[in-house]
Amino acid sequence: MPDNEQNCSRAITEYSRVIPVWKFALFSIASAGLYQMYWNYKSWKFLKERDSIEVSPFWRTFFMPIFLSSLFDRFSDMLRADGYKTSYPTPLLIFIWVILYTYCPYAEGPMWLAYYLSFVALIPVLNDLNTYWKEKSPELPEKFLTASQITLLIAGILFFFIILLGTLIPE
Repeated sequence: MPDNEQNCSRAITEYSRVIPVWKFALFSIASAGLYQMYWNYKSWKFLKERDSIEVSPFWRTFFMPIFLSSLFDRFSDMLRADGYKTSYPTPLLIFIWVILYTYCPYAEGPMWLAYYLSFVALIPVLNDLNTYWKEKSPELPEKFLTASQITLLIAGILFFFIILLGTLIPE
């Protein structure tokens, strides 16, 4: 294979770190919140490699309610070090996320469905990170959804609507 083709194939495998909010929301709803844990894990893994810190992304994800504030603070420090402003109030976002993600699944009646909105507390951080990544690497393309991701999204959304109907329609 000529050098130009090898360089092109290598360049294509590197994608932007930008995660569109619609994609984050859709994956969070379709996975019943598990995508938030995946995002948390990947974020800690990125910071571990970038900053050479001694943390376990697995345990930081397992105890996500405890370490989410630390993750937000590390992202804030990273953005500020490169001259970006952060606009998210960490304590308020953590409070909202903990209520929606840990309390709402145990709520009575349709109130438990608020659990599916827990991703909303992560959007301000995601928006700041997306702005950072778009400006840092504007030439990198966004990663497309694979066929298996689309299949899982469809299945997850259908499952969500079945749960929604079962909760809201009286017996």
